[in-house]
Amino acid sequence: MSGFAATMLPGGITAHSRFKLPFTPTSISTCDIAKSDKLADILHQATVIMWDEATMAHQYSVEAFNRTMRDITGDEKPFGGKIVIIGGDFRQVLPVVPKASRGEND
Repeated sequence: MSGFAATMLPGGITAHSRFKLPFTPTSISTCDIAKSDKLADILHQATVIMWDEATMAHQYSVEAFNRTMRDITGDEKPFGGKIVIIGGDFRQVLPVVPKASRGEND
């Protein structure tokens, strides 16, 4: 593909490990990435970020990554103005039915 260049992050790394997501995210969590980190520089230079299996991540983890990207880039647009491609299979994520038994979820 002419004119195409990409910086690939090492394969086989989970989003939690790569983005330094908190183990127990809250509504105010951020990732453990300082602006001076090499990873922050890579994320700042990125044009597109792909997050596979994001459907399996907690909502607060995605929000923590969003807050961190805004901080790293200094841009208040979602994910610091970066294109974030979120992949995953929503059919693998079961609906949550509060106080239901296994039989009631079918």
